[in-house]
Order: sequence, then C-alpha cells, then structure tokens
Amino acid sequence: MSAYRLLLSIDAGRYREHLLRLDADSRYARFSGTTSDATIERYVEAIDWKWCMIIGYFEDGALRGAGEIRYETALFPTRAELAFSVEAGFQNTRVGTNLMARSLIILRNRGVNTAHVVCLLSNRRMQKLALKYRADVEAYSSDVFMTINVPCGTMMTVLSELADGCVGWMAAGLGSAAVAESVPPLPLSRRSEEVRGHVSAR
Repeated sequence: MSAYRLLLSIDAGRYREHLLRLDADSRYARFSGTTSDATIERYVEAIDWKWCMIIGYFEDGALRGAGEIRYETALFPTRAELAFSVEAGFQNTRVGTNLMARSLIILRNRGVNTAHVVCLLSNRRMQKLALKYRADVEAYSSDVFMTINVPCGTMMTVLSELADGCVGWMAAGLGSAAVAESVPPLPLSRRSEEVRGHVSAR
C-alpha cells in the first residue's frame, strides 16, 4: 500500500535510511554533489523539526520518497526552499510530481507565496518538474535557480491537506493525535545558504 504523510521527529531514522538508500546519481542530484554516508547522517541529525517540514511517500511501510520544505527565518515566512528525493525504483512513477503538488499545498495553506528550488544544471528531471508550475528559471554555469509563485490557499486546499494527512496516517496505522501533530499551524525553517544569499542579493 502506498501513502503520503508528513514526517515527525520520530521519523528521523526513516528519513536518514531513505537518503542513504539513494543510488549514486540520485544522491548526487539531491545534494548537488558527491555526498558521503557520514555527511547524510550529520545532515539528518542537524534538522530542527520546528523549522522544517518533510512530506514522505511510503510504499508498504517503507519511506521511498520525500519532499523537504525549509522556511525563511521570519515570524510569518513568505519564502521557502524545496528539495526532493525519490529512490531509483520509484522514479518515473509520478512520485516526484505528487510530492511537489503536496508541498505546494502545504505552502499555500501557510501563507507562503514564493518557493525556491536549487539544482544542478544537469538535473533535467527537477527542472522539468518545476516548470510544470511555471517556475522562473535562472541558469548559471553549473546550477539552476528556480522560483515558483505560490497562490493563496483556499478552503479546498486546507481540506485537501487534512484529508491527505488522515489517509496517510490511517495507512500507517497511527491515531488521530498523530494526525493533529503532523499539521502544525505555522512551521518555520531556515533556507539554505544558496537561497539566502541569492535572495539577499536582489
């Protein structure tokens, strides 16, 4: 059975194992360079779950894909950075598309109006995915900086997120308390240094 749901801090181990399972090409694309197991372990350990949201794709209980959202450090953030990872055996099955769609719904429901995606120039799959949402693209020698304008949330997007969360948690066999915890009212996060530097330079 497949399901999408937000991860909690108790899922850090699952997220780490998912990232470690990425093949060489997928890992290179996700982190924009060669990344060791130790670096991935430190990366996950450093996540401040109060400032970050991750939506996961589960297949038969195993985390196989993830969309990571990191918000700007502001009381009411209006910008966020997105990053996605999908294991090789689940690529080209619309998992990335679904993770992007759900991530943007989360941003809409929290008043974020700008989403940034940074990837390597060679990462055509990520660029194609962002262009589905009419991203503005700025290409450099080795990187691509994409900006997606996020529309305001509606009652339908709020209900969509709540329904999706309930289905995901029921598939995971967890109770309603976990569902409530998985939809915080206003999560905040730090953007990456690349995004912060680019935005501040404007």
